[in-house]
Amino acid sequence: MNQIQENLLEAYFANQATDQEKQEIINLLDTDTEFATRFRQMEQAYAAAFIPAFEKTKKEDFKRLESRIQPRVLRISFWRPAAVAASVAAVVCLFAALYSGNKLRDAENFLCQSTVTTIASTRGTGTETILPDGTRACLNAGSTIKFGRSFGRKVRDIELEGEGYFEVAHNPAKPFRVHAGNACVTVKGTVFNVRSYADEANISVSLLEGSVLLTSPSSEVTLKPGTCGVVSRENGSIRLEKASHSVTGWTRGRIVFSDKSIAEILSDIQRTYGVHFIYDEGLFDEERFTGSISTSLTIDEILSYVDVDHKFTWQRKDDVISIRKK
Repeated sequence: MNQIQENLLEAYFANQATDQEKQEIINLLDTDTEFATRFRQMEQAYAAAFIPAFEKTKKEDFKRLESRIQPRVLRISFWRPAAVAASVAAVVCLFAALYSGNKLRDAENFLCQSTVTTIASTRGTGTETILPDGTRACLNAGSTIKFGRSFGRKVRDIELEGEGYFEVAHNPAKPFRVHAGNACVTVKGTVFNVRSYADEANISVSLLEGSVLLTSPSSEVTLKPGTCGVVSRENGSIRLEKASHSVTGWTRGRIVFSDKSIAEILSDIQRTYGVHFIYDEGLFDEERFTGSISTSLTIDEILSYVDVDHKFTWQRKDDVISIRKK
């Protein structure tokens, strides 16, 4: 497929195609197999971003799928493959609508629902999706990305709050940018992880493959594979560290911590399990821990793992857990 045809598709899915371009698309769908295949690929990507999906909750141990009609917000748990299958079923329904009657009318109504797409993962769940340009994006619990309807047309800019892992589709002509707090990551096609929770003092960008340009209001640095850039929210300074080999462990169902206090570890557990911890300020010593915990464990098992010296006791009521010293 040539660049002109690719531009046609980008214009259409950005809702910027003229009537003449729409007619040309209809003709190509009937005559060009490669074009029709690419159309369906992009159609599926946009469907994944706009169509209501299905979410399994940890609270029910992923035993039941619950349909949630929430326009412009996608939540798919990547912990179980059945959730992905459910979203594919929703896409199939869209295909049926697209090819009954006017091939483009229903799709246009569908794409005009919003100028901004939000993909979110709630506390206690994780999310995986394919963006319209083919980029794979995984979101950790309590994370959100947003992008405009023109995404992929001229620019590929998204806003991230929380933690995300990205495998960026290569396109040198259209850099992919992640805006996270006061940091911006610019890439053309690579694999990296960004952590930018609002309640944390720093934004961390860990590069796994390729090259990225990391910028802040006061600094700029090009990262190499195996490097982590840490951006201060306070002054925008950037320091370089060695990227942890387990930085993406959360995408495989693990809570990973490196040189963290118990309070910091509990913060990650809160997001992952959808619970809230209550404890007195200064309860925990200044000990630091490095390791990882499987999210298949129960809260009690994890707390027992963290409480290596058996200093604490805890009590749970619904989703609130109170911790005290023995």
